[in-house]
Amino acid sequence: MHFITSNFNNLHSNRGWDLLKNKYNVILDEDYNSFYIKLNNRTILNTYDSFHIFIYLDVNNIDKNIKLLKELKKKIFLEKKIFCIYIFKYNDNNLINNKNIIKKISNFIAELNLHKKNLYLKSYLELKHNFFNERNKSYLKFPFDISALKKFSAIVRNNLRIINSKPYKLIILDCDNTLWGGILDEDKAEGISYGNDEGGVVFKEFQNILKKLKKEGFLLSISSKNNEKSVWAAMKHKKMILQKKDFLNPKINWDEKYINIKKTLSELSLRPSDSIFIDDNILEIEKVKKFIKGINCLHINKKINIKKNITDDPRFQKLIILEEDIKKYKQYKIKFKYEKLKKNNKNNSIFFKKLKQKIKIFNCNKSNFERAQQLFAKTNQFNFSLNRYGGLKLKKIINDLNYDVKLFDLNDKFGSHGIIGAYIIKKKSNTIEIIDFILSCRVFNRYVEDYIIWHICKTYKARKILINYLSTDLNNKLIPKFLKNKYFVLKNKINNIYTYQVILNKKLNEIKNIFNNQN
Repeated sequence: MHFITSNFNNLHSNRGWDLLKNKYNVILDEDYNSFYIKLNNRTILNTYDSFHIFIYLDVNNIDKNIKLLKELKKKIFLEKKIFCIYIFKYNDNNLINNKNIIKKISNFIAELNLHKKNLYLKSYLELKHNFFNERNKSYLKFPFDISALKKFSAIVRNNLRIINSKPYKLIILDCDNTLWGGILDEDKAEGISYGNDEGGVVFKEFQNILKKLKKEGFLLSISSKNNEKSVWAAMKHKKMILQKKDFLNPKINWDEKYINIKKTLSELSLRPSDSIFIDDNILEIEKVKKFIKGINCLHINKKINIKKNITDDPRFQKLIILEEDIKKYKQYKIKFKYEKLKKNNKNNSIFFKKLKQKIKIFNCNKSNFERAQQLFAKTNQFNFSLNRYGGLKLKKIINDLNYDVKLFDLNDKFGSHGIIGAYIIKKKSNTIEIIDFILSCRVFNRYVEDYIIWHICKTYKARKILINYLSTDLNNKLIPKFLKNKYFVLKNKINNIYTYQVILNKKLNEIKNIFNNQN
């Protein structure tokens, strides 16, 4: 559910909101200038998943509203929810020419922007003059023309599309006529189009967009039919925004692109549906679609506005940018080093001891709550229950003494992988029931999943340990393989719900020796 409020009147009084009400379960505040009161209400804060606050500023109300927003900020920054604040400045000369007022607004906007990575979105908008209405402001305390509500609705609708969409994890790119104009093999580095000239500016802008997406946690890779050394040399020669270091596991050779993409997805343990391939060649696009079911593709050419395509696709956008997102590129680099080392080591036990893996298990709390929500929302392949916990439901479970909610991270000789999993157990008198167990697929098959099961058995050794598994198309590849271990015994099956008992046998007990933890 989503809540919309404002510092003016009659925000709710138009049918233009009906689509949002029906599709996104939106509630509109019907009280006049009540944003501060409503967002100080604990019941309201607990009920909704996102909050959209419309603030109108003019010379008469600016000091009061910025003061209220600053007071509110101290409180809502502690909430692990999405707050979208839309600030509208009236375009009259008194406001525009008042340097002190402009400075106040700019400073406040900058302050909001600092917290954008902490679940807050700022929109600072200047509407066209005809959107404002002095008569409505005087008689209705609604400072806009009624047509402005259509724009307000569109702004919220766009952000709700982003909130309700799962961002791409991986963007795979062609090179020729995609990252630059022309054919590198024919035109050479000197002849391709890139830069500030008329033909190259569009490619420079596109690379700038991609660089920003990378900083937000999107992964970039390449699948292109070129000579690899020539590609990196051309990027250096043209001083492109993107360079070799920006791409994960690039495949630049003369193999079929879909073969290269399959390899990259396998190396990164990503699903096709979490990836998008961008190419100017429609035949290559069709081949990739044919051989990789579920992958997303974007066909571009000179007639297509690539910036608009990316802006219009909510999966290229994030309102929430967590620390985990920013670290993701580095973590996948670590994974690649791990895979390379493993390939050269035939003896598993010696290899894992050399790896110096260490797992830390800790409670879910305010500092890691967003990451917990993200894991439950996005993890599919190794997710026993596929429960999608909203903030309210997860908080309720955390506060229930009958449950334990734990997160865990992983470190090895290459560095930190961050928080990579979670589990929820329900405590009964003689039984421990593992109702949720999730793990990032980028660390699967490193015995992390086994260690967590061992840890639970050790912690609750006097009780019977059960684990539930809901089998679906999303999670029926990795988990069944894991459950073939002899420390799982099937006890019950109803339709596609399986219940296993965990037996602390010799094999499970030896898992602790693989890790550097003090057990």
